[in-house]
Amino acid sequence: MRIDDFDSSKPLVLKLGGSLLDLWNLGDLLLQFGQGRRILIVPGGGVAADTVRQLDVCGLLKAEQSHWMAIEAMSFNAGLLRRTLVGLSAADGLELTPWRWPEGVPLVLDPAGWLLGSGCAAAAQIPASWDATSDSIAAIVAAAIGVESLILGKSCEPCSMSMADLAAGGQVDACFPGFAGRLRAGWCNFRAPVPKVVCLQVETGQGDQ
Repeated sequence: MRIDDFDSSKPLVLKLGGSLLDLWNLGDLLLQFGQGRRILIVPGGGVAADTVRQLDVCGLLKAEQSHWMAIEAMSFNAGLLRRTLVGLSAADGLELTPWRWPEGVPLVLDPAGWLLGSGCAAAAQIPASWDATSDSIAAIVAAAIGVESLILGKSCEPCSMSMADLAAGGQVDACFPGFAGRLRAGWCNFRAPVPKVVCLQVETGQGDQ
């Protein structure tokens, strides 16, 4: 696991894709990733969110219902991570004080609980559509708590280093370039033989949301 380009002295947010939950060595990778670092994990919705999307496409849910059920899917996966992987800890309010995060002990955020509680102002920024999914929510979390670095943990290599190209290619959601434009963002394919973080590029004019 290589994240050389990101300052180990500064906290960072890791958006962990829901597609990684079945990765056999995920726990070990997360501990390697967090070694000597202060990290907050924002889990994606994975299969549960995909089910919500299918129900939404079929017209069985209203937009606001789909929006919050997808966020609740992220929280379900947060609980799954904490209960099945050794060495992780619940954020439980520590997300608001990044300088107090423990080194080497990745914290896991409950996204629904945060957005309905201390992050309620940030929640208002998220459109109730599939244009803003867990990638954008992780960027919103990072900006709201004052963390400069965000890494997207994915199951594949990026099609481009450009955030705009990634959005156009469907590898991040449509709103992500706007929400992440002021952050130092990276991408990590956790399924690679040797996972390595690569820095993403932001185009001029992004980051205005």
